[in-house]
Amino acid sequence: MAGFVLTRAMGAVATPELIVRLKRSVALFPELADSPVTVGVTNARGLDGLAYPQERLIRLKLHRHKPVTHFTIGHELTHLVQTPGLGLIPSGEVQCDIWTLARHPLFLDEKPCYLTVNCDGRAWHRHAHAVRRLCQLAVTERQHNRRYIVWLRAQLNLYFNHPKPTQISLLDDQQHTPLVTLPT
Repeated sequence: MAGFVLTRAMGAVATPELIVRLKRSVALFPELADSPVTVGVTNARGLDGLAYPQERLIRLKLHRHKPVTHFTIGHELTHLVQTPGLGLIPSGEVQCDIWTLARHPLFLDEKPCYLTVNCDGRAWHRHAHAVRRLCQLAVTERQHNRRYIVWLRAQLNLYFNHPKPTQISLLDDQQHTPLVTLPT
């Protein structure tokens, strides 16, 4: 099971709630089980977190009135699995969002930062599972289509831009056809 250690600065300010979120999140990354991830603090402007894959280090921004989300933790841990870390998934911020959302429903507690979804943060919970399913399908799509992000964006566009958000068909997985069922 993957583990983590806190830097001295993070150890001084980490809440019990954050520790629980870290434990839950890190446990979903078996690829990182061979040695602990170091978790520190950042004050970087405009960022909720940073990852340093070669040092196996993530830094999280602690806000006074907003807890660090599972999504933020998961996103930064996903960076450790990308190149130049373990190199198991493609590098890039959009790719990181896709793989984080696809990994586990725990990471649906916040709207992604880099993958464009056409809803505000308040409406995210109504669409999160559908977006996650499309991300899972995009990961599968990548096995034969390197333009899987273009494919995913088209699927998201169909999902969000129809007058009524539509149902995702789960039957088309093997055919790689459009996965959003539009009413006639």
